[in-house]
Amino acid sequence: MLIVGERINASRKAVGAALETKDAELIKKEAKQQVEAGADYIDVNCGTRVTTEPEDMEWLVKLAQEAVDAPLCIDSPNPAAAERGLKLCKKKALLNSVTAEKERLKPTIEIIKKYGCGIVGLCMSEKGMPRTADDRFEAAKTIVEEMTGAGIPLSDIYLDPVVSPVSAEPEA
Repeated sequence: MLIVGERINASRKAVGAALETKDAELIKKEAKQQVEAGADYIDVNCGTRVTTEPEDMEWLVKLAQEAVDAPLCIDSPNPAAAERGLKLCKKKALLNSVTAEKERLKPTIEIIKKYGCGIVGLCMSEKGMPRTADDRFEAAKTIVEEMTGAGIPLSDIYLDPVVSPVSAEPEA
């Protein structure tokens, strides 16, 4: 099992505020707490800050690596932000939020190959969030086939089925 700590996320109020005020200590504390709690990777996500995401990603990656020795999971569908983060990673990283969307797969594959990272594939496609297990499986199949076809080792591919809890999606 692979545990990815996902608390360094700009959608969280405290992290968003820390990004705004450049509160480095809060970010470092979050990274340390997650590793102490058993996280294998620290996810870094600043996607809600669309206009400053690449710069924010760089700042967060540097701080997380100052705080902990764990590898990072760069969580962004934005190629510029993903590259800014991946190029700074001291250990083999994961690229999170890879989907089966055809227009985004090819450029993403090039980034993955360039930085030798693994991926977390979200079982989603152009159709958005799948409503059925079959649709999730088709998205997963597309991701795996495209990645392995491009030479990405199967052992570097992790899949997130993006399953909603029944409380959020009664038909789940």
